Amino acid sequence: MKRISRMVKPGWLISLLFVGIFVYLCFTMLAPWQLNKYEDLEARNDQLVESSVAGPIPLDEVIRRDGPLGASEWHLVTARGSYLPTEDVLLRMQSVDGKLVYQTLSAFRTDSDTLLVNRGWVRVGDNNAVPDFPSAPTGQLTITARLRIPMNAPAQPIVLHDWNMVRNIDPPAIGDLLGTDLTPYYLQLASGQPGSLEPMPVPSVESGPYLSYGLQWMTFGVVAPLGLVYFVWSELRQRRRLDDEDNDAAEARPQGGNRAAGPGEDATASLPAPSGVPTTTGGDEGTPDEAADSDQLVAAAMRDRYGDRFASEQRRSWRRGNRFDV
Repeated sequence: MKRISRMVKPGWLISLLFVGIFVYLCFTMLAPWQLNKYEDLEARNDQLVESSVAGPIPLDEVIRRDGPLGASEWHLVTARGSYLPTEDVLLRMQSVDGKLVYQTLSAFRTDSDTLLVNRGWVRVGDNNAVPDFPSAPTGQLTITARLRIPMNAPAQPIVLHDWNMVRNIDPPAIGDLLGTDLTPYYLQLASGQPGSLEPMPVPSVESGPYLSYGLQWMTFGVVAPLGLVYFVWSELRQRRRLDDEDNDAAEARPQGGNRAAGPGEDATASLPAPSGVPTTTGGDEGTPDEAADSDQLVAAAMRDRYGDRFASEQRRSWRRGNRFDV
C-alpha cells in the first residue's frame, strides 16, 4: 500500500484520465462509427445484388411501397414521359476512371411528377470547357433507369462557360435553376436509353475496410487499460527490487563504521589511519601540504568504506521520484 500511495501523483492521474477518455471514445464513437459504415455498405450491397437479378418495374409501383424509399435505391425502374425543353445542368468536379467529367442533368416530366434524370457524362475539355454533346430527345418516350437518393449536401450552383453547374445533386436547388419543382429522388439513366450519354458506372459489391477498422478500435479500447495495468505492475516490481537491494546492502554494511560521532567526538576518530598517512599528536598540525594530503586520504578512505551507502542513497532518491511525475 505504501508503494501504491507513492505512485498516486499527477503524472499517473493524468495517464489514468487519458486512458479512461480514450476507452470511452473507442466504444461509444470510433468503433460504432466504422461499424455503422459497414452496415450501410452491406445494405447497399444487398440492394445492388437484388437490383441485378430483378427486372425493371414501374416507378409508380416503387413509390407506393411501404417503408423508406431509400430501401429501393439502385433498383431498375421504368418511367414514361418527356424531357423538358430546358437547358441541362452540369454536375462538376466529378471523375470516372480517373478522368475529369461533367455529369449531365435533365428534367423529365411524367403524368404525375417532374424528376431529375442523370443522362451520363461527357469529358471535361481544356480550361474546363464544356464539349458539345447531344441534347435530350423530344416527345413521349419510356426510359429505364436506376432509382437514386441524393446525398444531403448543398448544390453550390455557379455559372461557368455559360452553363449552370452544381457541386452536388440537390433536386430542390436544381429545380430552382430549371424553373420547376423536382421530386426529392432522381433517376440514373442506364445504357442505351433515350437521351443517354456515357452511362455512369454502377458500384461493385465490396466489403470495404470498415468492419476491420471497427474491430481495431474495439481492440484498442481493451488493450489501453491493460497497458496501463502493465506499467503499474512494472513500476511496483522495480520499486520492490530496489527495496530488496537496499536491505541486502544494509545487512552487509559493517556495523562499526555506522556509529555516529557523539558530542565532542571527531567523526573520523574511529577510522584507522590509512597506510602511509603520517599521524600527528598533540597540537602539532604539520605543514599545510601535509594536512591537505591527509584530508584527501581520509576522504578516499571514507568513500572506500561508505561507497555502498552513497549508492543506496542515490537509489532511494530515484525511488522517491517517479517516471510519470509532473
